[in-house]
Amino acid sequence: MHERIEAMWKTYEPYADPDFRHGFARDVDGRFWEMYLGCTLLEAGRVLLPAAERLREGGQPDLCVVEDGRRIWIEAIAPDDGEPGPDQIVRPVPINEEGGGFTPAPVRQAQLRTTSAFWTKSCVIARYLSEGVIGADDVRIIAISASRFGPYVGEDPPLIISSLFPIGDAYVTVDRETGEIVDQGFHAAPVIERDGDPIPRTAFLDERFADISGVLWSRIGLGNASRRVRPLTYVHNPLAHRPLPEGWGVWDREFVATRDGDDWQAADILAQERSDQTPVAE
Repeated sequence: MHERIEAMWKTYEPYADPDFRHGFARDVDGRFWEMYLGCTLLEAGRVLLPAAERLREGGQPDLCVVEDGRRIWIEAIAPDDGEPGPDQIVRPVPINEEGGGFTPAPVRQAQLRTTSAFWTKSCVIARYLSEGVIGADDVRIIAISASRFGPYVGEDPPLIISSLFPIGDAYVTVDRETGEIVDQGFHAAPVIERDGDPIPRTAFLDERFADISGVLWSRIGLGNASRRVRPLTYVHNPLAHRPLPEGWGVWDREFVATRDGDDWQAADILAQERSDQTPVAE
């Protein structure tokens, strides 16, 4: 693992902020996520803006891709488990240890941490836009790493989908006479419940967030960086003022939401490319 980090650093160092090394010691998960994205983009043939050409004062988003005369800004974050209380992500106790047993997966808490991270970075991007750091024609992406709680959330659908769109728990309706499945889907759920005020999960159906082009999400972390198990998932904002072109060619899953009458349908446009591959379970 140490050798891998050092190899990644040799690739990413020309594009990192001057305080990156010190920041890595304080926030390993967050900085690894940023460096991983930078290396992934470079390996995919994208051109990053070097640190020498970035602003020295006032700050900028973590990554900037320069392409065809435009800039694609990426602001990265790896949310933690949250403050102590009912909304905190609590690690389960192994069943063979005292106090261990079966407990519900902390999906609701993970959704709250994800929506909080989205809100935090959307405010940062709004500030960069108002200051002119991000241009009016630039693409703006929020990259959220679920590495700190990756083992407790799944990929079907990716947690980010049920954090940005009003998608609740899955349901299946079975015919008791025949045993056949007659209906299945997801309950509508416009908010995430909690002890205080509920948190909306409708950001990508809300014009107030139209400055965000999309969200990149993954459970990739320092201990598990397999993209077969923990893919990079990009979700387009259907209301974005400056959308990223579809099929940009870097992600493993890419969700596009389209209007269907009064409803919205979200589909992975890369699913067909994976149809012949064998599923991998974690």
